[in-house]
Amino acid sequence: MSNLATTRRIAALIIIAVAAGLAASCSAVFRSSIQGSIIDLEDWDDGTTTGVADAKLFLYTDDKARDADYASFVDGDESTLPDGSARTERGYFQSTVTDADGGYDFTGFIWESLFPKYGKTADRDEVFFLIYHPDYGLWKNPTPLYVVSDVTNRLDYIKIEDLWNEGRLAGTVLDWKDDKGLGGVTVNFYVAESWAYDASGGFTDIVYPTAPTATTSSDADGAWVATVRFPMRPDRATHATHNNAPVRITYVLTNYRCNDDEGSTSFTNGTAVMLGADLDRDGKTAAQGDYEDAYVQATLEYDADEGEAVLGAAPTVTMQRWRFSATVAGRVVDDTDGITGINGVTVELTVKDREYSADSAPVDTTASTENGRFDLGTIVWEIGDGSGSTDWKVGEVDVTMTATGATLVSGKLDTLKPDTQRNVTLRVTTP
Repeated sequence: MSNLATTRRIAALIIIAVAAGLAASCSAVFRSSIQGSIIDLEDWDDGTTTGVADAKLFLYTDDKARDADYASFVDGDESTLPDGSARTERGYFQSTVTDADGGYDFTGFIWESLFPKYGKTADRDEVFFLIYHPDYGLWKNPTPLYVVSDVTNRLDYIKIEDLWNEGRLAGTVLDWKDDKGLGGVTVNFYVAESWAYDASGGFTDIVYPTAPTATTSSDADGAWVATVRFPMRPDRATHATHNNAPVRITYVLTNYRCNDDEGSTSFTNGTAVMLGADLDRDGKTAAQGDYEDAYVQATLEYDADEGEAVLGAAPTVTMQRWRFSATVAGRVVDDTDGITGINGVTVELTVKDREYSADSAPVDTTASTENGRFDLGTIVWEIGDGSGSTDWKVGEVDVTMTATGATLVSGKLDTLKPDTQRNVTLRVTTP
C-alpha cells in the first residue's frame, strides 16, 4: 500500500471516530406523557363532542413505519391491523385503547435525539398515530402532532368519521278489512350487510342478514317512520358517489299476514310485497306460509350534499287477518225451570272439521257449588273457514253446537265472531 493511500485511510478513520464521538456527546434520551381524545367527526361538525370508545391507538416515532402499517391493512380484516395475527413484526412503539369517553393516555413515551431542540435539557418531537375502530375503520392522525419532553402533553382532538350513513324511511300499513290504518305492526328492516354496484349504480351481489338490523312499529293510523344506519359501500373513500343501500322491510302482527299463500281469499298486495325469500333461513318462505318472510324492497338514501338522511317512502302495505279466536263457556240447565244445573252432559262445538268438547260438571264458587258448568276453552279458526268474502272481512264463522246425554232445546251458538268471550246457557231436557 502506498504512503498516500495509507494517509487517506488514516484520515477517514479519524473522521469516523470524531463523528461518532460527536454523536455520542450530543445524543440524549427524553421522556414524556401523551393524553388526548378520539371523537366523532360528524358530531363535532354538528356542534357535539362525542368520544369514540374502545378505539385502538398505535403510537409511532417514525412516519414510514406508520405508513407501512396503514398500507398493509385490509379493510374488514382485523388480523392485518398493526397488532393483528397476520403481522410478524410490530412497527409501533406503544398501543392503548380509548376509554368510554374516547380518552387515551400514553405514559413512559421515550425517544432519543442526536440534536435536541433545546440542548440536552429538553426536546420537541413529532409523533404519529394509527386509530382503529370497527365502525370507523383505520385512520392516520389527520394533522401533525408534536410532544415536548418532561411534561404531560395534552393533544388536540383527533376527529374521525365513521363508516355508516343514516337513511330515513316512512310508510303506511292498512287493514284489509276496511282499508284503514293498522296499528301495532312491528316493522323490521333487513339492511344489506354487503353489496356492490354495477356500471349504472344499481345494486349487485347483495348479502342480507338473518336478523333484523332495526325495528319500529306503526301508530294507531298505521303510519311508521324510522331512521336506519347502513354501511358505506364499497368503502369510505368512494362512498360519496353511492349514498344508498338496499333494504328489505317485513311486517309482523300476530294473526296477520301480507300475503295469502293459498290464494283462497283473493287477497293480494300487487307488486308491493315480494315472495320467495327465506329471510330467516328456516327453510320456508312466505309463499309456503311463513308470513314473516313477506317483504317490501326499498332503498335507503343519504344526501351527502345536504349532510342528512333523505326521507324516502316505502310502498303502502295491506295486511290481512287470517287467524281468529274466541272463548266459549257456559252452563247446562234444566229446560223446565231454566235454573237447575245439569251435570254429565257432553257439550260439543264444531268449526269446519275441528271439534271442541267439554262435560258439564259442578264448579265451586265463593258462596256455593254451581252445577252444570262447562268450558270449551279457546276456539280457533282461519279466514278460509268463513263462508264468503263478507265473513272473511269480519272474521265471522259458522259453528255447530250439540249436546250428548241430554236433548238440547235452546241456547246453542250458530256463529262466532273473533275476540269475544261467549258465555251461553244451554237449556236441555233429560231422559
